[in-house]
Amino acid sequence: MITSWFSQIDRARSVSEVVGVARDYFATLTPDDLKLLPEECRPGKLRDEADIEGLHATLVEAYRNSRSTGKELETLQRLTSFVVRASIRLAELGSSRGSGAGGAPSDEPGRSLAPPEN
Repeated sequence: MITSWFSQIDRARSVSEVVGVARDYFATLTPDDLKLLPEECRPGKLRDEADIEGLHATLVEAYRNSRSTGKELETLQRLTSFVVRASIRLAELGSSRGSGAGGAPSDEPGRSLAPPEN
């Protein structure tokens, strides 16, 4: 059931956890499921968040342009929904990473507001 996968994504506390959940989800796709997807949308080796973001863009574009129906459309919708949810969670985790002291955003991405140590 896809909702349990969504719950796992929502509970992920780090980028690596999101990537791990996505790997596990992709492993559940059967060869028959993969055949129903447009070739460019078939997940390959998932290394990091960039792979999720790339697949996200590809899936959204394919879904937008799709003329599929039946099982093909259902499979594309299911994978697109999962990857969109993973992408959202990555963005949430990224925004919490980019916060400085007290949760306020820093002036520069990835830089802390704390003074440098000597």
